Amino acid sequence: MRRGMKRGFLLLLAGLAAADCDKSESPLRDASPDLAPSDAPPPPNDAPVSLAVDFAVENCPSFDPVALTCTGTVPLAVRFVPLATTTVTKYLWELGDASTSDAAPSHVYDTPGVYTVTIIATGVSGGVVTKTHAGFIVARAKPFGSPCDASVECDQGLFCLCPASAGCSTGAARGMCVSECSSGFCDADQECAGLLTAPPPSAGAEPWQRSLCLPACEKDADCTDGLLCRALPPPPTGSAWVHACFADVPRDIGEPCMDAGGNLRNDLCASGQCADLGALGMCSMNCQKDSCPPDSDCAVFGDGRRLCLRPCTSYACASDALLTCIGSAAGDLGYHLADPGSANAGSSYCAPKSCASDGDCLPNGTCAAAAGSGHCVRR
Repeated sequence: MRRGMKRGFLLLLAGLAAADCDKSESPLRDASPDLAPSDAPPPPNDAPVSLAVDFAVENCPSFDPVALTCTGTVPLAVRFVPLATTTVTKYLWELGDASTSDAAPSHVYDTPGVYTVTIIATGVSGGVVTKTHAGFIVARAKPFGSPCDASVECDQGLFCLCPASAGCSTGAARGMCVSECSSGFCDADQECAGLLTAPPPSAGAEPWQRSLCLPACEKDADCTDGLLCRALPPPPTGSAWVHACFADVPRDIGEPCMDAGGNLRNDLCASGQCADLGALGMCSMNCQKDSCPPDSDCAVFGDGRRLCLRPCTSYACASDALLTCIGSAAGDLGYHLADPGSANAGSSYCAPKSCASDGDCLPNGTCAAAAGSGHCVRR
């Protein structure tokens, strides 16, 4: 091999081995037709340089220069950079799931898999050369709990809950890779939550209204991508509420549950009950026979209802003009705790405001005082 050709191949190999995922410059430049690194005349007494091509990759999360593989999680977006020993007039790329004639194409791998990449280059004299790297791209599936846009992105045995193509009108704002747990069993770092709640007014259940394996948590910091550490209902085979990462709908005990049309919606509550308390309704639960979820207690109201309330020591009362943090009191909407020995018995609870007249409940309510002291109710 002549000195010029040998020097070109050495530079080519050095450039490929140094392919940088962070867009660092390789020894050879992008060999597009107007930027060939070897356009200058060859040195005297040296034969013309033959065309040879290879390629590097940019924006790769993990590049192995020995195995020549680029690995990342879908959607994996990379840019391929051609390397050539002389002028190239035309490129053709086979990227494993697409083809292009761009000189330095950018491409996104949306589907997990191993992809072979080939570059075909035409030289200024018309010669054609090819370089293939088998298995150059390794696009991995997303693990449990990851955000997703389609089920094909998720690891084996998982599906994308509320993906972009079939999003939920309530619940998660974007997709999440999860699995069902109709048997009640999940992996050690997961919890099975029975998000069955109640049928929505449309009678068509949301995709999340089922038993799901969700990431276990103790606090919000344990969750990612805007999820919260929630107390959620147990699966049909369980009895104890669980703590798991999920969206802010279905809502917790004490949260408002009125929709934009002024309707009280049971399906918006994790407990499956939207109680007519306050101006916006309150997620609660009939504790006549079932135990209240964690961080709430059973309150017996003057009108005979038994509803779960949250103590103000563990919950900031919802921004509802007709609710406030108040202790036990008489009256139709006054309450006393079903269990006076509760650890929170000395606390105030988020409950309807007491009132002496309608003026105390304006502009959203009136003062109901059929028996005992008055309490605010919505108009």
